Amino acid sequence: MVRNMRYPSLMKKMHYAPTALLLILMPMQQVQASDAAVQSHQSILDAASKFMEIKVAEVNDMPAEIHAGKLDSRLHLVKCELPLETFLPSGGRTLGNTTVGVRCTQPKPWTLYVPMSVNIYKQVVVASDTLPRGTILNARQLKLAKRNLAKLPQGYYVDPVKLVGMKLKRNITSGFPLTPTMVAAPKLIKRGQQVTLVSRTSAIRVVMPGKALENGAIGERIRVKNLSSKRVVEGVVNASGEIEVGT
Repeated sequence: MVRNMRYPSLMKKMHYAPTALLLILMPMQQVQASDAAVQSHQSILDAASKFMEIKVAEVNDMPAEIHAGKLDSRLHLVKCELPLETFLPSGGRTLGNTTVGVRCTQPKPWTLYVPMSVNIYKQVVVASDTLPRGTILNARQLKLAKRNLAKLPQGYYVDPVKLVGMKLKRNITSGFPLTPTMVAAPKLIKRGQQVTLVSRTSAIRVVMPGKALENGAIGERIRVKNLSSKRVVEGVVNASGEIEVGT
C-alpha cells in the first residue's frame, strides 16, 4: 500500500516538470526578442562619427581626431527599419565640442543628439619669447608650433611675416598662439603730419604733398588734405607711410 501511494506522487512530479521548464525559458526568449528590437548604441555612434568625418573633410583639408561621446546605458530606442539619418543641428560646428543629430523615421520615430569632439592640429604662429604689451613684433620673436585649432576660436596666423611690424595689445607668454585680437597695426601716420599722396594708374604714378587729418595704421583708410588742390580726399596708408588715393 505504501508503495502504491508513492507511485502517483512520482508520476505527478514527472508530469509537471516540463511545464516548469517551459515557464523558465519563456522570459529568457522574451528578453532576447526585446534586445533584438532595440537600436544598438554602437550603430548610433558609428553613424554620427561617419557623418562628422564627411562634414569635416568638406571644410578642412587636414586630418581630424573625431571622438563620439557615450550614450546613457539606460537608453533603449526602437530599432530602425531604415538606415539612420544624420544631420548637423542648427548652429552646430565641425570643430571642438559639438553634436550630431541622429534620427529614425520608421517604425517608431525618434531623434537623438550625440556629443562629439573634433580636434585638428596645425602649425600656427606663436611667440618665441614672453613679450610685453606694446611690443613691435619682429621675425625673431615669432615661430611656428603645432596647436589644436579647436582651442583657437578667435583665429590664428600661419605666416609669421604677416605679423612683423604689428604691435601687441596685451602681454603674452612664450609659446602662446597669436590671434587677430592680440595685435594691431602701429600708427604710421599722425594727425597733422605732412604726407605724400600717391595716385596710381596703369601707366603713371602721380605724387602730391598732403596733410593727414587723422591718425592711420597700415591698411587703414584716412582723410587727408591735398595741399595742391586744397581738397579733402580719402586714402589708404601703405607700408612706406604714403597715402594711396583713388583706391
